[in-house]
Amino acid sequence: MMQKKRKYVLYSVLVKTVFILITVIAAGTLFSFLKKEKKTEKQDKEPSLIRGNKSLYTDLGRLRAVTSEKQAATVVIFPVLEYNTEDTQFREELVQKKEQLRTVILNWFSQKDAVELYTMPEQTVKKELLEAVNSILNLSKIQRIYFKEFIILE
Repeated sequence: MMQKKRKYVLYSVLVKTVFILITVIAAGTLFSFLKKEKKTEKQDKEPSLIRGNKSLYTDLGRLRAVTSEKQAATVVIFPVLEYNTEDTQFREELVQKKEQLRTVILNWFSQKDAVELYTMPEQTVKKELLEAVNSILNLSKIQRIYFKEFIILE
């Protein structure tokens, strides 16, 4: 009789322990999911607060241009164009002129030699390239150019 009672007590302690463990795991999982959702919402809002009403056009991707000298160097760039978010028609123009934009950028770099690109200040490169890009756009203008990647390979 005593042994049965002892087994029953051990069994009930074991069941309660398993139940508590399952409850703790379920609560932790639920808490983790809720916390992750709130974090994702914050991350979505932060970039737009930083940029305001500016959007970034990154569809041009990574481009490779060859410089103008005899021993040509390869320039690898990933241009990012900043424009006004509210101008949806201009966004459509950028999408339609994607290949022309690539061509203008590649041509601009192919007219330069590696030494010139090495010595030219970054702001000058961006300013001249911005003028070249904006020369083919009709509805509005690109406000800034950023480089996600800019490498000169010799």
